[in-house]
Amino acid sequence: MLQASGTGPRKMKKPLLLAAWLTTTAWSLPLDNQMQGAWVSPDWFLPGTRQYDEKEVRVRSRRLLAGLASAGFNAVFLETFLRGYSIAPSIDSGRPSKDLPVYPHLRWNYRYDGAKVYDTLQIFVDEARAHGIEVHAWAHMFYWRMDNPGANLAWHSGPSLWSQMMVAYLRTQADRLAQTPGAAPETVTLLREAANLLTLTTDAQEMEKLLTRYHFPAEGRPLGILLRTAVRAGAERPDFLLMGSEEEPFPAPRGKVLRPIYVNPGSSAVRATLVKTVSNLLNNHPGLSGVHLDHIRYPVDGQGLSEDLEVQDGSYNYYSQSSDVEMARYRRVHEELANRRDHLRLLVDEMRTAVGPHRPLSAAVLPTYYRERDNSRYRLGGYDFSAQDWVGWKVDFVVPMLYEMNPYFIRSLLSLFQDEQLKRLGQNDKIAVYPGVSQTRTARKSLPEIAGWVFFDLNLSRDVKLEKKEVTEDLNFGAQ
Repeated sequence: MLQASGTGPRKMKKPLLLAAWLTTTAWSLPLDNQMQGAWVSPDWFLPGTRQYDEKEVRVRSRRLLAGLASAGFNAVFLETFLRGYSIAPSIDSGRPSKDLPVYPHLRWNYRYDGAKVYDTLQIFVDEARAHGIEVHAWAHMFYWRMDNPGANLAWHSGPSLWSQMMVAYLRTQADRLAQTPGAAPETVTLLREAANLLTLTTDAQEMEKLLTRYHFPAEGRPLGILLRTAVRAGAERPDFLLMGSEEEPFPAPRGKVLRPIYVNPGSSAVRATLVKTVSNLLNNHPGLSGVHLDHIRYPVDGQGLSEDLEVQDGSYNYYSQSSDVEMARYRRVHEELANRRDHLRLLVDEMRTAVGPHRPLSAAVLPTYYRERDNSRYRLGGYDFSAQDWVGWKVDFVVPMLYEMNPYFIRSLLSLFQDEQLKRLGQNDKIAVYPGVSQTRTARKSLPEIAGWVFFDLNLSRDVKLEKKEVTEDLNFGAQ
C-alpha cells in the first residue's frame, strides 16, 4: 500500500470520528454481489499510544464496523501482518503461543475457549459478522521497514520475524569473523551488540546510537552502515534481505529521503515464514473470509539486481539495438526479471494451497505494470523491476491501487487488464479486478459499471512520519 509521511507525528482519529466520516462518504448501498470494501489499519482506531484489553478492542471495533456498515461497506481488509509481526498471536493446540511477535499494545492475557482465542483479529471478525461484513486478513509480504532514524511510529519498532532473522545472521557472522585471521575484534563486538539490540527493538535511532559509540558518523542509514561494515570485514551477504550495493545496501531512490528495506522474495526461508504465518492466522480464526496479499512485489527501483547491470533507480533505461554490449545487458536484465516473476508466482502458489479453494485469495497490485512494462520496447523501468505479473497468479481478485486517478484512465486500465487476461487465460478462470480508490465518489458516481471497488483513505497516513512530506514505496519511481 501507499506509505506516506505527514508533517510530523499525527494525532490518530478516534474510532467514532472515523466511523462517522466513513458514513458521510456513502452515496448508495452496494449492488447485490458487488464488492464494496475498505482497507483498514488498526493504527487508525487502536493506536499504540496505550495498552488495550478485550473489552476496549471489542467496543472500538464494533463502533468502527457500525459506521462502515451504515456507509454500505460489505468487506474489510484488516491490516493483520506487517513488518514481520502481527495483531494476533500464533496459536498452538487452541492456545496462544509466542512464535509470532505481536504489537506490544495489543497483547493481553487472551481468553480462549477451545474453539477460539479472543485476540484482536478474532474480535474484529466476530463483530464484523454481526454487521454482515466479511473480513480479509491484509498481510504484507516483503516490505520490512525504513532505514531512517525517526521515520517509523514508535509501536512499529518491536522485534519481528525479520529482525529475528537479522539477529541470527549477525551472530553467525560474528562467530565466523572471530575465527578469521585479520578480522578486527571491534567489528565482531559491534555485530554481537547489534544482534542483542535487535532482540529488544528495531528502532533505527537506537541502532544509530550504537554505531555512534563505535565512531561511525550519523548518516541516517544505520542498518545499511552496519551491513556495509560487516561485508567489508568479510561477512557473507544476508540472503534473506534484498540488498543493493555494498556501499548502499538500502538506497534511497533518486531525489528521495526514505530508504525502504525489503526481505528477499527469492529466499526460500522468507517464503516459508510467510506461508507458515499466514496459514496460522487463517486456520485459527473462525469466520475469517480470506487473505489479501500486499507488497507482493520487488521494489520499483531495481534494488537487488547486480551492480554491473547498471540499474540505478526506477527511471527508464533505454537499450540501443545497435550496441552488442547494451543488448547483452538488456537480455541479462530480462533473465533476472523472469526469475523475479517466478519467485512471486511460487509464493502465490504456496499461499493458494494454504488458503484452499473455498476462500478468496487476493492481492493489492501496482496499477500500470501491463501498460508500462518493456514488452519488446527495449526500455526497462520501475514496473518491470517490480515483476508483478499478476495475470499469471492463482488469485481470485486483485485490487490495483488507482487512488486519485481519473475515471477515464481507470476505464482504460480495466480494459487493458481484460485484454491481457483474455489473451493469456481465455474466457475461463478470469481474475476479478476491483479498483482501489481514495474517493468513494469516483467509484459510486463516475464508475457505476464496475463490479466492485476497495477504498483507502489517503488522509490517514501511517507507517512513516518524517518532517518532509514524501510519498514513497508503491508510487515512487525515481525520476519518472
